[in-house]
Amino acid sequence: MDIRGLTLLLPALLLLACSKPDTGNDTPGPDPQPAPELSLDRFYKGTTMCFASYMQDCGLVYREKGAVKDPYSSVKEHGANIVRLQLDYVAFSNYNGATIDWQKYDRVLADMKKAKAAGLDVFLTMKPDYDKFYETSTAHNNLPDAWSGKTEAQVGTLLYDWVYGTLKKMHEAGVDPLIIAVGNEVNIGFLKPDVNSLDAARTGRLLAKGFEAVRKYAADCQVACASALHIANPAKAESFLNSVHAAGATDYDIIALSYYPGSAIGHTLPYNGMKTTVSAFSQKFDRKVMVIETSYSFTTGSVNGVWKGDWCENAYNYPDWNDANNAVNYTPAKQREWLGALAAEIKEGGGCGLITWGTESLPDELTGIEEGHGKGLYTYPAAWAYGSTWENNSYWDFTDSNNLHEGIDWMKDISE
Repeated sequence: MDIRGLTLLLPALLLLACSKPDTGNDTPGPDPQPAPELSLDRFYKGTTMCFASYMQDCGLVYREKGAVKDPYSSVKEHGANIVRLQLDYVAFSNYNGATIDWQKYDRVLADMKKAKAAGLDVFLTMKPDYDKFYETSTAHNNLPDAWSGKTEAQVGTLLYDWVYGTLKKMHEAGVDPLIIAVGNEVNIGFLKPDVNSLDAARTGRLLAKGFEAVRKYAADCQVACASALHIANPAKAESFLNSVHAAGATDYDIIALSYYPGSAIGHTLPYNGMKTTVSAFSQKFDRKVMVIETSYSFTTGSVNGVWKGDWCENAYNYPDWNDANNAVNYTPAKQREWLGALAAEIKEGGGCGLITWGTESLPDELTGIEEGHGKGLYTYPAAWAYGSTWENNSYWDFTDSNNLHEGIDWMKDISE
């Protein structure tokens, strides 16, 4: 589908219910209305907000200029026009007394309403598979136990029903996402029947069912939205896209990339810079391109040699940790500069957005005992996930009472 140059239609039908009442008349009616078309000429700027309300409910506080402030309002006022949320089919288990519900339906629906109230659109990741958490690692994107033993066709039907039914339910509750990604970083696996299974052709066939469900929802509910395909590591995107397109997964609008440079994760660009990469993908695959996951570290986490985060080890530092240069590289101003430059490259290459990951993160409160839990915060149901794994990349400065810092203002620096 060529989505370049499309215009945003705003018909009154946006306010209609998803289905017509049964009148008892079998006379064929008019053909169904096509879904409204969404322009992707706007540049989307934002952050994940998956953890925000969950962390607030744990007792953590977001501040701006010393005053407690709603983080959605702060994000909007500092240039964002979209936030990303994630809904999982398989809920996390409670862990060590903690109810970890940031990815459950009720929480996500409430967060979508908060975003809309703040004037922000929503990029919704719908994750039908689940992650298996081990003592020191995670196996991603596994087939739900409830779908085990089903044929591929049956799994496709279950996926379609979940995506369509959930989006329709959200619509009936008064909120609709603007962009929908079925699956999270699907090139590392999608609904895997075993932890070692990687089958791009099967992934493509299943994604096609997810994309079909999104289109059906958009048409039935008369919602203008876009469908995204989320891939980890730009260097691996081209071959993966070739494979899933050959398997029929073509009815989507946006190539959504995770990009984490540096040795900790090790993503690279297949072409000479992000601008060239975005332009090449746009031309070859006739899709818009976004980066929906990246981060830059704004602090070492210590003040006068005293650690201010929590005892949960941070998972990502960029630039790479180097004791001689961290104090120079890890500053809010450097974060703002690096993210702004990345956004500018994406935009100059014809891309349609940048969303940072985990930049709403706050650490648990420190206790006097190493590995202690001030508020009992867990971000994932695993022993290693007590507290936050990402607060060093946040827009809220945990070394300064969780006050918003200038790193977020890259969004002000980049026009829509």
